[in-house]
Amino acid sequence: MSSYDPDRRIWSGARVDPPIDPKRSLGEALLELLSRNPDKPVQIDAHTDRTLTRGGLRLRSIRIAQNLQSLGYGANDIATIAAMTSENLMPVTVALQLLALPYNSLFPNYAVDEMAHMMGQTQSRLVFCDAWNYETARDAARKEVVNDVRFFILDGAVDGVASVEELLAETGKEHEFQATAVDDPSKTTYSIFCSSGTTGKPKGICLSHANKTSSFCTPVFSNLVFLAIGSIHWVSVAFTHDLAIFCDSVVVITRKPFSEDLFFDLIERYAINGINGPPVYAHALMNHPRIAKADLSAIKLWGIGGYFVSDSIRDAVDAALPAGRSFTIYASTECGLIASDLAKRKRGAIGQVMPNVQIRIVDEEGQSLGTGELGELWIKRFTPFVGYYKNEEATKAVLHEDEWFQSGDMGYFDEDRYLYLVDRKGDSFKYANDLVSPQELEDLISQVEGVVQVCVVGIPTADRRQELPTAVVIRRVGSTVSEQQIVQFIEKHVNDHKRLRGGVYFVDQLPCTSKGNVRRKVVRKMILDNEIK
Repeated sequence: MSSYDPDRRIWSGARVDPPIDPKRSLGEALLELLSRNPDKPVQIDAHTDRTLTRGGLRLRSIRIAQNLQSLGYGANDIATIAAMTSENLMPVTVALQLLALPYNSLFPNYAVDEMAHMMGQTQSRLVFCDAWNYETARDAARKEVVNDVRFFILDGAVDGVASVEELLAETGKEHEFQATAVDDPSKTTYSIFCSSGTTGKPKGICLSHANKTSSFCTPVFSNLVFLAIGSIHWVSVAFTHDLAIFCDSVVVITRKPFSEDLFFDLIERYAINGINGPPVYAHALMNHPRIAKADLSAIKLWGIGGYFVSDSIRDAVDAALPAGRSFTIYASTECGLIASDLAKRKRGAIGQVMPNVQIRIVDEEGQSLGTGELGELWIKRFTPFVGYYKNEEATKAVLHEDEWFQSGDMGYFDEDRYLYLVDRKGDSFKYANDLVSPQELEDLISQVEGVVQVCVVGIPTADRRQELPTAVVIRRVGSTVSEQQIVQFIEKHVNDHKRLRGGVYFVDQLPCTSKGNVRRKVVRKMILDNEIK
């Protein structure tokens, strides 16, 4: 259970000792974990139906690590991974952790300049990619990396380019392998994830060995079969892979991008009982024709993560699960799991603070606020993230005294210590001197029949003295929902200043980051530039 200290005005999750000593390196922990239950499956490849056991993963990872060592790679290097999830991706990531060799995971669909942006910072001379995006990764490396770069293809084949299969060659010394030791697991980076890029070019978020080993304190995720759709550039997908290893579970992987039919097919074929995905996936699935007859009886836990999850989505998911339930996750790459309603749901709320996490609500003057008071969330985790890669200025802007992280999220706590998120700082705008929350309006509009996705922005009036609430909507195929219907629905549910005075626009798609977050500023600019009419 969480607690609240009224004197310090700090909300805290339970203090729980991690099952793995955070003073150990990831490599040491992984070798031990994968020695347990070696014949138990840890991964199923939905593309080939092949199963990888925990012992098989351990052996493959050791061989990859030893063969990389023989090529001269080690803890002083940084690898780049730009690949979809295929059979040998997990062995590669585990091998890199055994070597204490950090890796930067990139969105596989990045264009050349987008890949080059991060490669130029990391100067990676070791790249894992797929056959289909090899030329993009190669051109990005040629553009920004100074030294020679070695490529390994994870999925598919490219003439003249090494396959990851070459790294699986027997060494004859597998039994002698020892993981690379690190001096300070709390400061040693194991992975560099990219920020969402909603406010500019992505930053490299450095997570330490201790960040990962201290993250698995919730036994509810043990012995499940998880579904992972997407690439590991998205930390929630990487976390799902980690749950399989650290919680003695299984992950079903696929190279294909998300689609409703793919989801339903895999859920039924593999009796998936653990899901973690964004609200947009859940909304699309609940509005798909197959939902009426889909067999979701195996699902026990459906985690819906991201920034804001509406009660309407939660209600629809809960109604569709005959033997399971949904839960909300508030998390960030920098802070990990922050709050959730795994224990008990309360409508409108995110949930209570997760174990080994503390939260303050802070006003614009930096003063801590109390129960029911709206402010910015400052977060402190068991082990703070290392910082932004080669960006001390950005790190200092968010990581403050005593290692409190300034999230940029606005919210408050109620008397029951439940957290409510209101907006991203800077997303809200004013009409008639009253604050308008885009998330609140988006939640309401998403309840209108036929709406698949929505983005609300403020569009300035001619004199630029105030901004008009404006909605941009994607309709379900075949839907005829109109602007008038949406406007009238909103008028019934909100105060006058929140009415959609800027109107409603309909589009086929919304501009999103590689992690699926709508680029709100881009949407606003598209309206101002008359690109949306």
